[in-house]
Amino acid sequence: MYRTNAQSRALEEMFLKAGLPYQLVGAQRFYGRREIKDLIAYLRVIHNPADRVSLLRIINVPSRGIGDKTIALLLQLAEETGEEPSGILLDLAASPETAYADRLDTRARTALLSFAEPYARWMDARDGLTLMELVDLVLETSGYHAYIDDGTEEGIDRWENIQELRQAAHDFGTVDLTTFLEHVALVSDQDTLSDEQNAPTLLTLHAAKGLEFPVVIIIGMDDGVLPHQRSFDDPESMAEERRLFYVGVTRAQDRLFLVRAFRRRLAGPSMLSEPSRFLYDIPTELVQGELPGFQTWVQQDYRSQTQWDSPARPAAQARYRSGMRVRHPVFGEGIVIDTQLEFDDEEVAIEFEDAGVKHLVASLAQLEILEG
Repeated sequence: MYRTNAQSRALEEMFLKAGLPYQLVGAQRFYGRREIKDLIAYLRVIHNPADRVSLLRIINVPSRGIGDKTIALLLQLAEETGEEPSGILLDLAASPETAYADRLDTRARTALLSFAEPYARWMDARDGLTLMELVDLVLETSGYHAYIDDGTEEGIDRWENIQELRQAAHDFGTVDLTTFLEHVALVSDQDTLSDEQNAPTLLTLHAAKGLEFPVVIIIGMDDGVLPHQRSFDDPESMAEERRLFYVGVTRAQDRLFLVRAFRRRLAGPSMLSEPSRFLYDIPTELVQGELPGFQTWVQQDYRSQTQWDSPARPAAQARYRSGMRVRHPVFGEGIVIDTQLEFDDEEVAIEFEDAGVKHLVASLAQLEILEG
């Protein structure tokens, strides 16, 4: 279970990678959602101007006054000249005196230019930008950001899906647009949804009401995710977030797992994550295991805290320091270049000889200190 639909993306991809069937309840698969298909269509037209299906999907999304009649004129012109519709659009953007302009009336030409001009800009910029920079350029100059993020609950949910796709683009690092779109196509074409009763079920906390499961795993137990950051300044919304969490907790018949991230990217650069304030309210006698740091927090007298306050952070001592040489069981030998303390754990940035720079949680990394 998770707070927002956007969180399903990472889970779906991992299930697909592992070849495991799953059930998705109450939502479309991530790469089948309208706003994701729209943005992917934008990227496909930039990658392959001959992709007419993608072009026709987004040429008037958001609305630019390019109606069916104008699209028919564009396609007719392409048929008569043997040119791709995208080529005609780029010619229009390059010169208002192009021969194609005389074949279009003023209204149709003006409407098509509203797409052609930013399209030409994307084509010029595509080779010099990272994937996420290209996505951001498209979102802002196409008007799609304002179109999706319209302030409604549905708009907020759809924008969070777009942000998750931005995260996927960031995760791909410096790979080219071709590789990213090949990955999306591979994931989109796979179908491991299952009607079997023993397949894991993925669903939001909102969709969980009335259901019960022997084992429940709630992910995203981070402040800003659950509770959602939109609730921070509104006590009524915060109370609703608490009730939503309670719904998820009470869906578990036998066992409940609460999972949070050590580092998370909500918007902008990746940052160390704050644990959900709801974790502080769990009595210690109900918790099993030694999740790093969690036992220390909840052993504070949580009853002495106000409903929304966080307990004091316990002191921690850094075990690693810059220049120290270490060995990782997978990445091999490397040198520590930075370290940060977070609660009673430590995040270590290490430059490995073969694997490059990795950010690792010290309590989980199984690092061996070699020297320094």
